[in-house]
Amino acid sequence: MMDRLVAELQLLRLNAGDVSYTQISDRVRDLRQSRGETGSTAFVGRTTIYDAFQPGRHRINPDLIADIVTVLGEDAEGAARWREYCIRARADETRRRRADTAALASAADENGVPPGAQTAAPALAARPSPRPADGDRDNWFARTLGARGATLTLLTLIVICCALVNVSGSRLAVTFALPLYLDMIGTAIAAIALGPWFGVAVAILSHSLGALALWEWQGLPFMIVNIVGALIWGYGVRSWRLGTTPLRYFLLSIIVAISCTIVATPIIILVWGGASINEGAQGIAANLLALGQGVIGAVLSANILTSIMDKLIAGFIAISVLPYVLAALPAHARGVEVIPSTMQARFPKVFAPVPDTADACR
Repeated sequence: MMDRLVAELQLLRLNAGDVSYTQISDRVRDLRQSRGETGSTAFVGRTTIYDAFQPGRHRINPDLIADIVTVLGEDAEGAARWREYCIRARADETRRRRADTAALASAADENGVPPGAQTAAPALAARPSPRPADGDRDNWFARTLGARGATLTLLTLIVICCALVNVSGSRLAVTFALPLYLDMIGTAIAAIALGPWFGVAVAILSHSLGALALWEWQGLPFMIVNIVGALIWGYGVRSWRLGTTPLRYFLLSIIVAISCTIVATPIIILVWGGASINEGAQGIAANLLALGQGVIGAVLSANILTSIMDKLIAGFIAISVLPYVLAALPAHARGVEVIPSTMQARFPKVFAPVPDTADACR
């Protein structure tokens, strides 16, 4: 639970604008001074703040956590929940360590270890147990591959997984003749969580994989559409501050949909003669043609209708899995270079880093 607390605290820092540890330290000091605390009581060093955000911790001061989340934008009620969460996490960690100590002592008795040697058990139990599938996952990668190797490996795996999501979604839409494309979900995830050019890599890889798997190259021109979506989603949450509120994020997905339609329409007309490879969109365009609308207008209208729904779904899924993507990255990689510094939106509780008390007890 302590590693989970740290991961969620890191997400709160990122959602607050990727505030630096030095800034947090200064803000906490100012907060404490405003409460009348002085001297060493009010002072908190940058190293102390940095350590509070690192996985593998056994103890964190609940009052410090409450002050940190307060300066990151939480109100008094939210800070109190975080403080209680930290207390419960410490208690859970203490129980786990005691259980590990007892298990080591029991194993020592069974193996006939001399009584004096059992004193080493607490020291061994004090070390974080290697749990690659839990909070120490990034530590395992870092220990095995080094800092740079762990970062590159995990980023590569995320890009590949996102490309597979694109290919699977596209096949699903074609199989069931949906009025959607579902071929940019992975692109949205990578562009928003990692950056626009990671999204571009996913776009290129997913279309290449799709072409190789089906041995059909006619869909490759739509790679440009996917790339446009990646760039707008990625730069939208970083440079244009379209991730700062839910309304702006909704608007960002609409902008992606319109931009993709503007790029896709000429491709559909010039490469496919006005016939969309998506049966749902083709059906809408056929109905519009039957009503007397021109080819360009029919294709544009059908594509914009399907694209808006498609990009809203992709954007929603991307923001839903964002905490899990960030948690998969090594702690040292969770910086402004790969994480959106403007993702400050207050999302629904299911996506928010502050858990309810009942959830924290699990």
